[in-house]
Amino acid sequence: MRFFRRDFLLFIPGILSLGLFGWIVRRTMKTPVTSTDDALADEFALPENAAQIPVYRLDGLVFRVDRPRKTVCAYHAETGELVWESHGENRFIVPGAAFPIDLAPTGELWVANIGQKRLEQLDPKTGRFIAFWEPKRAFGGCCNPVRFAALPGGRFVTMEKGDLRACIYQPSGELETVLTDALSDSEFNYFLCRDGETVNLYDSGTKKHWEVK
Repeated sequence: MRFFRRDFLLFIPGILSLGLFGWIVRRTMKTPVTSTDDALADEFALPENAAQIPVYRLDGLVFRVDRPRKTVCAYHAETGELVWESHGENRFIVPGAAFPIDLAPTGELWVANIGQKRLEQLDPKTGRFIAFWEPKRAFGGCCNPVRFAALPGGRFVTMEKGDLRACIYQPSGELETVLTDALSDSEFNYFLCRDGETVNLYDSGTKKHWEVK
């Protein structure tokens, strides 16, 4: 097969064009695609007070947990004097780092007895055990919920390690909503912040945020 000079001059640009096209295709395939989730993750930011221990106050008392002693305590807001100390119904079992409490907007004081996988209600004035709440289907893992908040109407929102879920439960213990079943592996990534009747849940591991009312 013979090539004339004119054919050769046309052949060379064609080869170069094909090579350039192939290089562009390969480069495009290697370029990462940014998903909507990635874009949302870039915008994720924890509020400044997310890692701070909340202050729970009611009728001149401040409520705190004493994790080493596995007790809940109430102090006089002005003098700091210990008013009462509670061990719950029997005792609080606290095998891990979490020992959360919450004061509902309507004044109910709740404490997570995570080793028994339930919430216990205490009288804010005396620390006396009133009642307990637990879901119809028991929390998974050894100790849950590691984060929780009391919602209006007797509902609860939880963050649960092991199952890696954030859920809303009805007062009866029935599961109302699973906000996510893909929390990150570490409970230290979970943050729950109350703003009145609004509760914000954050997972710094997955960079996700949920707002619950």
